[in-house]
Amino acid sequence: MADASDSHRRYLSDEQIDAYRRDGYVALTGVIDAERVGELRAVTERFVDRSRAISASDDLFDLDPIHSAQAPTLRRIKNPADNDPLYRWVAFESPIPDIVAELIGPDVKFHHSKLNLKGGRIGAPVEWHQDAAFYPHSNDDVLAVGLLLDDATAENGCLVVLPGSHRERVHEHYDDGGRFIGRMRDEDIGRFDGRKGQLLELPAGSIHIHHYRLIHWSAPNTSADDRRLLINAYSAADAIPLSADPTKTRFFGAIVRGRAPLSVRRTAGDIRLPSDFSKGYSSIYELQTQADS
Repeated sequence: MADASDSHRRYLSDEQIDAYRRDGYVALTGVIDAERVGELRAVTERFVDRSRAISASDDLFDLDPIHSAQAPTLRRIKNPADNDPLYRWVAFESPIPDIVAELIGPDVKFHHSKLNLKGGRIGAPVEWHQDAAFYPHSNDDVLAVGLLLDDATAENGCLVVLPGSHRERVHEHYDDGGRFIGRMRDEDIGRFDGRKGQLLELPAGSIHIHHYRLIHWSAPNTSADDRRLLINAYSAADAIPLSADPTKTRFFGAIVRGRAPLSVRRTAGDIRLPSDFSKGYSSIYELQTQADS
Protein backbone atom coordinates (compact mmCIF):
# COMPACT_ATOMS: atom_id res chain seq x y z
CA MET A 1 0.00 0.00 0.00
CA ALA A 2 1.03 3.66 -0.22
CA ASP A 3 3.31 5.10 2.42
CA ALA A 4 1.49 6.73 5.33
CA SER A 5 3.28 9.99 4.57
CA ASP A 6 1.58 10.07 1.17
CA SER A 7 -1.88 9.02 2.37
CA HIS A 8 -3.29 12.56 2.25
CA ARG A 9 -1.28 13.87 -0.68
CA ARG A 10 -3.25 15.11 -3.65
CA TYR A 11 -1.78 14.44 -7.09
CA LEU A 12 -4.39 15.93 -9.43
CA SER A 13 -5.75 19.45 -9.60
CA ASP A 14 -9.43 20.16 -10.12
CA GLU A 15 -8.54 21.27 -13.65
CA GLN A 16 -6.87 17.94 -14.41
CA ILE A 17 -9.85 16.00 -13.08
CA ASP A 18 -12.19 18.15 -15.17
CA ALA A 19 -9.97 17.56 -18.23
CA TYR A 20 -10.17 13.79 -17.74
CA ARG A 21 -13.95 13.93 -17.55
CA ARG A 22 -14.17 16.24 -20.57
CA ASP A 23 -11.52 14.72 -22.83
CA GLY A 24 -11.28 11.13 -21.56
CA TYR A 25 -7.59 11.28 -20.72
CA VAL A 26 -4.99 13.08 -18.63
CA ALA A 27 -1.17 12.99 -18.55
CA LEU A 28 1.27 13.68 -15.71
CA THR A 29 5.05 13.99 -15.86
CA GLY A 30 7.56 12.94 -13.21
CA VAL A 31 5.33 10.40 -11.47
CA ILE A 32 8.08 7.77 -11.16
CA ASP A 33 11.64 8.94 -10.52
CA ALA A 34 14.54 8.26 -12.89
CA GLU A 35 16.25 5.75 -10.59
CA ARG A 36 13.13 3.59 -10.34
CA VAL A 37 12.54 3.86 -14.09
CA GLY A 38 16.09 2.61 -14.62
CA GLU A 39 15.37 -0.37 -12.38
CA LEU A 40 12.22 -1.12 -14.36
CA ARG A 41 14.18 -1.02 -17.61
CA ALA A 42 16.73 -3.45 -16.19
CA VAL A 43 14.00 -5.87 -15.09
CA THR A 44 12.42 -5.61 -18.53
CA GLU A 45 15.72 -6.35 -20.25
CA ARG A 46 16.12 -9.47 -18.10
CA PHE A 47 12.70 -10.69 -19.22
CA VAL A 48 13.60 -10.07 -22.84
CA ASP A 49 16.77 -12.08 -22.34
CA ARG A 50 14.72 -14.94 -20.83
CA SER A 51 12.62 -15.08 -23.97
CA ARG A 52 15.62 -16.37 -25.94
CA ALA A 53 14.69 -19.83 -24.67
CA ILE A 54 11.28 -19.95 -26.36
CA SER A 55 10.19 -20.03 -29.98
CA ALA A 56 6.42 -19.50 -29.64
CA SER A 57 4.29 -17.11 -27.62
CA ASP A 58 3.21 -18.45 -24.23
CA ASP A 59 1.52 -17.30 -21.01
CA LEU A 60 4.32 -14.81 -20.33
CA PHE A 61 5.68 -13.64 -23.67
CA ASP A 62 3.98 -12.41 -26.85
CA LEU A 63 6.70 -12.81 -29.46
CA ASP A 64 7.18 -10.60 -32.48
CA PRO A 65 7.22 -12.64 -35.73
CA ILE A 66 10.94 -11.89 -36.17
CA HIS A 67 11.84 -13.13 -32.68
CA SER A 68 14.81 -15.47 -32.41
CA ALA A 69 17.21 -16.69 -29.74
CA GLN A 70 19.91 -14.54 -31.30
CA ALA A 71 17.74 -11.41 -31.47
CA PRO A 72 14.89 -11.70 -28.94
CA THR A 73 12.01 -9.44 -29.93
CA LEU A 74 8.82 -9.12 -27.88
CA ARG A 75 5.56 -7.35 -28.50
CA ARG A 76 4.35 -7.82 -24.93
CA ILE A 77 5.21 -9.18 -21.49
CA LYS A 78 1.95 -10.56 -20.11
CA ASN A 79 0.83 -10.02 -16.52
CA PRO A 80 4.01 -8.25 -15.39
CA ALA A 81 2.52 -7.56 -11.94
CA ASP A 82 2.23 -11.32 -11.45
CA ASN A 83 5.79 -11.99 -12.48
CA ASP A 84 8.08 -9.49 -10.75
CA PRO A 85 7.89 -7.54 -7.45
CA LEU A 86 8.97 -4.28 -9.07
CA TYR A 87 6.20 -4.40 -11.64
CA ARG A 88 3.88 -5.31 -8.77
CA TRP A 89 5.05 -2.24 -6.83
CA VAL A 90 4.00 -0.04 -9.76
CA ALA A 91 0.54 -1.61 -9.86
CA PHE A 92 -0.22 -1.58 -6.13
CA GLU A 93 2.17 0.56 -4.10
CA SER A 94 3.38 3.39 -6.33
CA PRO A 95 1.51 6.72 -6.53
CA ILE A 96 -0.47 5.39 -9.51
CA PRO A 97 -3.36 3.78 -7.56
CA ASP A 98 -3.68 6.96 -5.49
CA ILE A 99 -3.96 9.01 -8.67
CA VAL A 100 -6.57 6.60 -10.02
CA ALA A 101 -8.54 6.93 -6.77
CA GLU A 102 -8.77 10.69 -7.34
CA LEU A 103 -10.49 10.00 -10.67
CA ILE A 104 -12.76 7.03 -9.93
CA GLY A 105 -12.33 6.31 -6.19
CA PRO A 106 -12.19 6.15 -3.32
CA ASP A 107 -12.71 2.41 -3.77
CA VAL A 108 -10.57 1.02 -6.60
CA LYS A 109 -9.75 -2.47 -7.80
CA PHE A 110 -7.16 -3.93 -10.15
CA HIS A 111 -8.07 -5.48 -13.48
CA HIS A 112 -4.85 -6.49 -15.29
CA SER A 113 -1.33 -5.47 -16.30
CA LYS A 114 0.75 -5.72 -19.47
CA LEU A 115 4.00 -4.32 -20.79
CA ASN A 116 4.03 -3.37 -24.47
CA LEU A 117 7.44 -3.22 -26.11
CA LYS A 118 8.05 -1.34 -29.34
CA GLY A 119 11.59 -2.07 -30.40
CA GLY A 120 13.46 0.43 -32.54
CA ARG A 121 12.38 0.25 -36.21
CA ILE A 122 10.35 -2.92 -35.60
CA GLY A 123 7.66 -2.02 -33.03
CA ALA A 124 4.23 -3.01 -34.24
CA PRO A 125 1.37 -0.52 -34.57
CA VAL A 126 -1.89 -0.80 -32.63
CA GLU A 127 -5.00 -0.01 -34.66
CA TRP A 128 -7.93 2.15 -33.55
CA HIS A 129 -9.82 0.51 -30.70
CA GLN A 130 -11.65 1.00 -27.39
CA ASP A 131 -10.63 -1.03 -24.36
CA ALA A 132 -14.28 -1.40 -23.35
CA ALA A 133 -14.76 -3.80 -26.25
CA PHE A 134 -12.30 -6.20 -24.59
CA TYR A 135 -13.49 -6.07 -20.98
CA PRO A 136 -16.91 -4.40 -20.56
CA HIS A 137 -18.13 -3.51 -17.06
CA SER A 138 -21.41 -2.65 -15.40
CA ASN A 139 -20.43 1.04 -15.28
CA ASP A 140 -17.90 3.25 -17.02
CA ASP A 141 -15.48 4.08 -14.21
CA VAL A 142 -12.78 1.97 -15.82
CA LEU A 143 -9.42 3.22 -17.07
CA ALA A 144 -5.89 2.27 -18.05
CA VAL A 145 -2.67 3.89 -16.84
CA GLY A 146 0.44 3.77 -19.03
CA LEU A 147 3.84 4.33 -17.42
CA LEU A 148 6.56 5.34 -19.90
CA LEU A 149 9.84 3.47 -19.40
CA ASP A 150 11.29 5.44 -22.32
CA ASP A 151 10.62 8.87 -23.77
CA ALA A 152 7.55 8.61 -26.01
CA THR A 153 7.62 10.47 -29.33
CA ALA A 154 5.69 10.55 -32.58
CA GLU A 155 8.59 8.71 -34.23
CA ASN A 156 8.69 5.80 -31.77
CA GLY A 157 4.94 5.21 -31.72
CA CYS A 158 3.56 7.13 -28.76
CA LEU A 159 -0.08 6.68 -27.83
CA VAL A 160 -2.57 8.76 -29.82
CA VAL A 161 -5.98 9.54 -28.32
CA LEU A 162 -9.11 11.09 -29.79
CA PRO A 163 -10.26 13.64 -27.20
CA GLY A 164 -13.90 13.36 -26.18
CA SER A 165 -14.46 10.03 -27.90
CA HIS A 166 -15.14 8.35 -24.55
CA ARG A 167 -18.62 9.80 -24.88
CA GLU A 168 -19.10 7.65 -27.99
CA ARG A 169 -20.80 4.28 -27.92
CA VAL A 170 -18.56 1.24 -27.88
CA HIS A 171 -18.09 0.57 -31.56
CA GLU A 172 -18.13 -2.80 -33.27
CA HIS A 173 -14.89 -4.76 -32.89
CA TYR A 174 -16.15 -7.80 -34.82
CA ASP A 175 -15.81 -8.37 -38.57
CA ASP A 176 -18.67 -9.26 -40.90
CA GLY A 177 -18.10 -12.93 -40.21
CA GLY A 178 -18.66 -12.51 -36.48
CA ARG A 179 -14.97 -12.80 -35.58
CA PHE A 180 -13.63 -10.58 -32.80
CA ILE A 181 -10.76 -8.66 -34.42
CA GLY A 182 -9.67 -6.33 -31.62
CA ARG A 183 -10.11 -3.11 -33.59
CA MET A 184 -12.80 -0.83 -34.92
CA ARG A 185 -14.24 -1.36 -38.38
CA ASP A 186 -12.98 0.84 -41.20
CA GLU A 187 -16.44 2.35 -41.76
CA ASP A 188 -16.58 3.49 -38.13
CA ILE A 189 -13.05 4.87 -38.22
CA GLY A 190 -14.03 6.83 -41.31
CA ARG A 191 -16.52 8.83 -39.25
CA PHE A 192 -13.69 10.45 -37.32
CA ASP A 193 -10.93 12.85 -38.29
CA GLY A 194 -7.70 11.15 -37.28
CA ARG A 195 -5.90 14.48 -37.59
CA LYS A 196 -7.64 15.49 -34.37
CA GLY A 197 -5.82 12.74 -32.51
CA GLN A 198 -3.66 13.99 -29.66
CA LEU A 199 -0.14 12.55 -29.58
CA LEU A 200 0.95 11.86 -26.01
CA GLU A 201 4.63 12.71 -26.36
CA LEU A 202 5.99 12.44 -22.81
CA PRO A 203 9.32 11.81 -21.07
CA ALA A 204 10.13 8.56 -19.29
CA GLY A 205 8.60 8.39 -15.82
CA SER A 206 5.40 10.07 -17.00
CA ILE A 207 1.99 8.45 -17.07
CA HIS A 208 -1.03 8.85 -19.26
CA ILE A 209 -4.48 7.74 -18.14
CA HIS A 210 -7.34 7.05 -20.53
CA HIS A 211 -11.00 6.15 -20.08
CA TYR A 212 -11.78 2.66 -21.33
CA ARG A 213 -14.24 3.97 -23.94
CA LEU A 214 -11.69 6.43 -25.38
CA ILE A 215 -10.69 5.72 -28.98
CA HIS A 216 -6.91 5.39 -29.23
CA TRP A 217 -4.16 3.91 -31.36
CA SER A 218 -0.41 4.08 -31.96
CA ALA A 219 1.85 4.05 -34.99
CA PRO A 220 4.80 1.74 -35.68
CA ASN A 221 8.16 2.64 -34.17
CA THR A 222 10.19 4.17 -36.99
CA SER A 223 12.96 5.43 -34.73
CA ALA A 224 16.10 3.66 -33.54
CA ASP A 225 14.93 3.88 -29.92
CA ASP A 226 12.74 1.54 -27.89
CA ARG A 227 9.34 2.64 -26.57
CA ARG A 228 8.32 0.46 -23.64
CA LEU A 229 4.99 1.11 -21.94
CA LEU A 230 3.89 -0.56 -18.69
CA ILE A 231 0.07 -0.56 -18.52
CA ASN A 232 -2.14 -1.23 -15.51
CA ALA A 233 -5.93 -1.23 -15.78
CA TYR A 234 -8.24 -0.40 -12.87
CA SER A 235 -11.92 0.12 -12.19
CA ALA A 236 -14.13 1.55 -9.50
CA ALA A 237 -14.74 -1.23 -7.00
CA ASP A 238 -18.46 -1.27 -7.80
CA ALA A 239 -17.85 -1.69 -11.56
CA ILE A 240 -18.43 -5.39 -12.15
CA PRO A 241 -16.80 -7.15 -15.14
CA LEU A 242 -19.30 -8.53 -17.64
CA SER A 243 -16.81 -11.04 -19.04
CA ALA A 244 -14.18 -13.36 -17.63
CA ASP A 245 -10.59 -12.20 -17.23
CA PRO A 246 -8.74 -13.43 -20.33
CA THR A 247 -5.31 -12.65 -18.85
CA LYS A 248 -5.65 -15.14 -15.95
CA THR A 249 -3.89 -12.77 -13.55
CA ARG A 250 -3.98 -13.88 -9.92
CA PHE A 251 -4.71 -10.27 -8.91
CA PHE A 252 -7.94 -9.94 -10.91
CA GLY A 253 -10.39 -7.89 -8.83
CA ALA A 254 -7.94 -7.15 -6.01
CA ILE A 255 -8.87 -4.03 -4.03
CA VAL A 256 -5.98 -1.56 -4.30
CA ARG A 257 -7.54 1.43 -2.54
CA GLY A 258 -10.56 1.70 -0.25
CA ARG A 259 -12.80 -1.28 0.35
CA ALA A 260 -14.85 -3.89 -1.47
CA PRO A 261 -18.35 -2.78 -2.55
CA LEU A 262 -21.62 -3.87 -1.00
CA SER A 263 -23.57 -3.25 -4.20
CA VAL A 264 -23.15 -3.03 -7.96
CA ARG A 265 -23.47 0.27 -9.83
CA ARG A 266 -24.98 0.03 -13.31
CA THR A 267 -24.79 2.38 -16.30
CA ALA A 268 -27.64 2.38 -18.80
CA GLY A 269 -26.93 1.22 -22.34
CA ASP A 270 -26.01 -1.90 -24.25
CA ILE A 271 -22.48 -3.13 -24.87
CA ARG A 272 -21.51 -6.15 -26.92
CA LEU A 273 -19.59 -8.86 -25.12
CA PRO A 274 -16.13 -9.77 -26.41
CA SER A 275 -15.20 -13.15 -27.76
CA ASP A 276 -14.92 -16.08 -25.36
CA PHE A 277 -11.23 -16.12 -24.38
CA SER A 278 -11.61 -18.91 -21.82
CA LYS A 279 -9.47 -21.21 -23.96
CA GLY A 280 -6.70 -18.67 -24.22
CA TYR A 281 -5.92 -15.10 -25.27
CA SER A 282 -2.89 -14.05 -27.27
CA SER A 283 -2.79 -10.26 -27.50
CA ILE A 284 -4.32 -7.35 -29.34
CA TYR A 285 -1.42 -7.58 -31.80
CA GLU A 286 -2.33 -11.14 -32.75
CA LEU A 287 -6.03 -10.34 -33.07
CA GLN A 288 -5.39 -7.33 -35.29
CA THR A 289 -2.85 -9.22 -37.40
CA GLN A 290 -5.38 -11.99 -38.03
CA ALA A 291 -7.94 -9.36 -39.01
CA ASP A 292 -5.55 -7.87 -41.56
CA SER A 293 -4.93 -11.30 -43.06
